[in-house]
Amino acid sequence: MASRKLPKRLFKNRDVVHTYQHDRETKVGMKQMTRDHLDVLQNIEFVLVTHARHDPTIDDDIIDRALQIAMGRTDVVGETDPRVMTLCESLEEIRESREDVSDTIWRAGLRTVDESVRRHSRRGSGEKSYLQFVGPYIK
Repeated sequence: MASRKLPKRLFKNRDVVHTYQHDRETKVGMKQMTRDHLDVLQNIEFVLVTHARHDPTIDDDIIDRALQIAMGRTDVVGETDPRVMTLCESLEEIRESREDVSDTIWRAGLRTVDESVRRHSRRGSGEKSYLQFVGPYIK
């Protein structure tokens, strides 16, 4: 019986970092964020819930748009809603106060909270499903 040949890809240069490996290593998933960086998520959610409690006109759609801008998405450029801009400014203030958190972790936190908004809400006008979900956890 002939011995089985090992695939060549096992012997490729291990010093080479391919783009797919780099992207995978720099992304931080929701599970890792909730396990290792709960404080960052709480900071972000605290800003969102606090503003929503003071201004009852803030809904899940406004929160989603503010998170999109905070993450640097270019498809929401030209946002003129003052509530969205106020949320963005508050998120930036919290970001500046957390010098111990890297930009990668902060962006991952924003992305995780945005995924939570999208999971718990349809983001329709006036819908507050996400705020009702996360509200009891924020004092």
